[in-house]
Amino acid sequence: MVPFGFAFVFTVLLLPFYISWLKRLQIGQFIREEGPASHVAKAKTPTTGGVLFVLAVSVSLIVFSILTHRYSMVAIATTILAAACALLGLTDDLAKFMNRANRGLSAASRLLLEMLFGAIFALFLIYTQPQAKDVIVSMSSFVTNAGLATAHVLTLPNLVFIGLAISMVASTTNSVNLNDGMDGLAAGVALPILLTLSIMLTKTNNMSLSLIAMACAGALAAFLLFNCYPARVFMGDVGSLFLGGLLAALVLSSGLTIWFIPMALIYILEAMSVIIQVSVFKLTKSYEPPVPMNKLSLTIYKLTHKLPGEGKRIFRMSPLHHHFEAVLAEKGIPEWQVVLGFWSLQFVICFIVLAAFSRF
Repeated sequence: MVPFGFAFVFTVLLLPFYISWLKRLQIGQFIREEGPASHVAKAKTPTTGGVLFVLAVSVSLIVFSILTHRYSMVAIATTILAAACALLGLTDDLAKFMNRANRGLSAASRLLLEMLFGAIFALFLIYTQPQAKDVIVSMSSFVTNAGLATAHVLTLPNLVFIGLAISMVASTTNSVNLNDGMDGLAAGVALPILLTLSIMLTKTNNMSLSLIAMACAGALAAFLLFNCYPARVFMGDVGSLFLGGLLAALVLSSGLTIWFIPMALIYILEAMSVIIQVSVFKLTKSYEPPVPMNKLSLTIYKLTHKLPGEGKRIFRMSPLHHHFEAVLAEKGIPEWQVVLGFWSLQFVICFIVLAAFSRF
């Protein structure tokens, strides 16, 4: 708990000064036009608060490495990957600020860079930490003399592991970014995941990675004090991409990929809701091609081109949290209660995963 407390105090002390600095520079949030009408009041709220995540985790790693005289290359590489994703997010945030609108880097350029980060990280692990390719399937109930449970693993081929890393970094960063759409939502969902991962990493003797997870959890807990409804600061893409990159790096480095999948259920549903919403909206548009097309060609054309007109929508709004926000608002349920519901679901999911991991 020491890394948690250190990062918590570090963030609590620095964040108020950082928020004041952002206000002086007028670096505020730009609300997307198709977003909920209730979010208009959040315009100009200071953003890029996620910079403190990077600082808190980096300083925690440096301090505890010096104090314990132990330096972990995989922990350093994990932090560097997360920081690289954060830098990409910061560039996106600053591009929106310069454009004076909710338009940053192109989705294609961001995705390509995230995939590149994943590939480089995978190659690093293959050549320096080959045991990272051992995906933990279950933990044995037998406990060794060192007090550590033995693990049953599935060793992945190099190419499969590289593909896994590319998809994990790209999908997790973008999913966490999609989840960051309501006051306190992204931070509150990521917090129990990081705490759970920290416990699981300790059980698998990945102490340096556990330290990073616990430090980031402490920074998030402090950030929530300023990000809960009504938010005084948003994490921005710099924060959400950092969290996504860090989560992906932690599970890839430790073989916890299979266990992370159920923990990431909310992220998966958020991403799927956007994919379904966009696909259905495009496919249900009325369009008569100038040249006859077969059904498959027409489907591909509709999905890959921006056509005029309106299509049908499955959800009131996407990502999924905005759908619930819109539907429940009509019943008089405020935003903070919707967020609390997501937090509660994430805590239940993490408790079940941790119980299963400890049992098996």
